Amino acid sequence: MKENKYDVTALACRYFPGSTKRNARRRFFNVLRSEKDLWQQLTALHFGTYQRNFTPRQYKMVIDILGLPEGDDADFGEWAH
Repeated sequence: MKENKYDVTALACRYFPGSTKRNARRRFFNVLRSEKDLWQQLTALHFGTYQRNFTPRQYKMVIDILGLPEGDDADFGEWAH
């Protein structure tokens, strides 16, 4: 089974590879909230704390502002589950 490339937890794990899924997601949300402009834009696009997936527009916004995680020079595509 493959995950959607817009999966919030999977993206968080890419930014924080040494963390558990739960901790990576928590740390990722701390980063998102610390970027005030990004957080305002995401909430304007109806992003919520309990949302499991980004919409394509939300995903692009995050990647445009935060950049790709270290070691990644291409889009995430789909990850093996």
